[in-house]
Amino acid sequence: MMRNAILLTAVLAALALVAGCNDGSISPTSGGEPLAAASLAEVALQSDLVTEQVLDAELASMGAATTDKSGGGSGVVTQDVTFSRTRSCPGDGQFHLEGQIHRTFDHDTRVMEAESSGLRTRTDCTFSHGEYMVTVNGTAEWDAFRRRIDGVPDGLQTTRYFGSKSAVRSDGQERSCEFDVTVVRDPETHTRTLDGTICGTEVHRSVTWSFGE
Repeated sequence: MMRNAILLTAVLAALALVAGCNDGSISPTSGGEPLAAASLAEVALQSDLVTEQVLDAELASMGAATTDKSGGGSGVVTQDVTFSRTRSCPGDGQFHLEGQIHRTFDHDTRVMEAESSGLRTRTDCTFSHGEYMVTVNGTAEWDAFRRRIDGVPDGLQTTRYFGSKSAVRSDGQERSCEFDVTVVRDPETHTRTLDGTICGTEVHRSVTWSFGE
């Protein structure tokens, strides 16, 4: 009886040790490092660039519609539009962004503010990550805020993404999980920073950024 109790205690201790060492990533099955949340954060930053390209194009189109042929105008203009755009992913696959934008522009102060939200769908969307390629599938909700003066970012420019995705790395590693991250563009520090959770793991990643990137 005593021997069984000692054996049970040893087994429970071993299980506790394994659980304590688990960072939420899956174990490799075909060589290489696990597909960890940190890797998925890098992919999230790349996806954010595609989102920004679409939003920039939409805001530019809305801006052109508020300016007459002489380049003038006066007062505050308010616009509401819906859009649906599909882009090619950096490697392969499709990136689809749809939603609505509420935009105001003050011709006197030259201040533009825009709030937007919608859905983002990545279909076999491939990104490079070091020596690997990562293919992502999934749909997420997003919302964003942009403020510009004379077309130049003013203050923090934020975009939030939350949903679920599945990712497969070119070495066979794969993972499916939920995420909730916010990307902040700071024109003062010239940084683009991602914070939030991916697969239950807190992530933080900051890279240099310049307007128009």
